[in-house]
Amino acid sequence: MRIAIVGPESCGKSTLGMALAAHFQCAYVAEYAREYFATHPHQNYGITDVIHIAQRQFQQENEMASQYAHLICDTSPLVCRIWAEVKFGHCPLEIAQLELATSYDGILLCAPDLPWQADPLRENPSDRNAIFERYAQRLQMGCTPFRVVTGLGAQRLACAQQQLSIMGIDL
Repeated sequence: MRIAIVGPESCGKSTLGMALAAHFQCAYVAEYAREYFATHPHQNYGITDVIHIAQRQFQQENEMASQYAHLICDTSPLVCRIWAEVKFGHCPLEIAQLELATSYDGILLCAPDLPWQADPLRENPSDRNAIFERYAQRLQMGCTPFRVVTGLGAQRLACAQQQLSIMGIDL
């Protein structure tokens, strides 16, 4: 069983993912982009970097799926699709193919209702709502169930748990 957590920057995806994994005592697949940019210059990255990140994220997720029955995934190919579209104006075929090759039992879309937290890897403090709408529109086109997560702190975790329950997901 795989659950993906998606949404705009600074909407609590990583915090929520770690909290859900701890709560349900299941595996957590961290966002590879952070690991990648720890060793690569972030200031001048290009579309090939985003493709590499998407491919490595996909690989790590599949490796973990071979070891664990339940995964909480802190990102998905959809995140790389939206990132590429917003930053470069299009989604490369390689990312679109990963999106088609990945299956989730449910997706949690984090609302941008948290205060913006500055971070050297974050680029879009002023258009989080528009990016959130991109996610919602794209998810509505698919067949994977998804629900929006809102709230601060413990409320956000409780909301995520409730949304998983509404989707019929029992970790």
